[in-house]
Amino acid sequence: MQDKIVAVKKEGAVAWVTMNRPGSLNSLTAELCAALKQALAECEADDDVRVVVLAGEGKAFCAGGDLRTILELSDYEAAREYVRAAGEITAAVMRSRRPFIAMVGGAAAGAGFNIALACDFICASKRAKFTQAFSSIGLISDCGGNLLLPRLVGPHTAKRLMMLPATLSAEEAQALGLVTELAEEADLREKTAALAARLAKQPPLALAQTKKLLNGGKELEDILRAEEDIQAALIIGEDCKEGVRAFFEKRRPEFKGRS
Repeated sequence: MQDKIVAVKKEGAVAWVTMNRPGSLNSLTAELCAALKQALAECEADDDVRVVVLAGEGKAFCAGGDLRTILELSDYEAAREYVRAAGEITAAVMRSRRPFIAMVGGAAAGAGFNIALACDFICASKRAKFTQAFSSIGLISDCGGNLLLPRLVGPHTAKRLMMLPATLSAEEAQALGLVTELAEEADLREKTAALAARLAKQPPLALAQTKKLLNGGKELEDILRAEEDIQAALIIGEDCKEGVRAFFEKRRPEFKGRS
């Protein structure tokens, strides 16, 4: 797996798709987004694949947007393209005919949290952590988070998690209905594989149509486009740059409310 930014391994009817930037906590660069989108497209085209498991190599599932990339972005269209590329991962997961399981063994932050929410099931280890994190660096939730989180936990809880971005433990996330299966770290892969095997035995056409009806279509597209427009403007603004610099400098940001 060392030379692949995204690794795909087929085990029977299950495809295991693993983000492989462990040194950067699988944060989303343009390269990773493109590779992940390609891997998911290949899984979708493979009639032998009935279930997809999405995972992250190392200590994190996905830490969200790559902060060094975000800090360097100063052009609106470039920022919009970066946000769009990440949002396309959510779209690919939700449009897929296959059930998706997010296997979360560590941090799922920002866009990483929302990509996990886009999956149909989340299997998490007891050391997993979930946080929206966006407002900590002067941004809004993206990757469909503005649709997914309120749909799953209700608008008031979603606002709390987005505007006052605390970190949820795996147990807290399960209590909110976000985590399907909770496991000890050593048992996470086995428990995820067991769920995937159960899903693989279900009627694929019925599952595909169930997923299509529950996920909808136009609403997601509208949210993703709105997130792109707003997030791009925020990324190139002063508050975001201050938030990211403060993160790297390990200090509290001083937001001025200036774009």
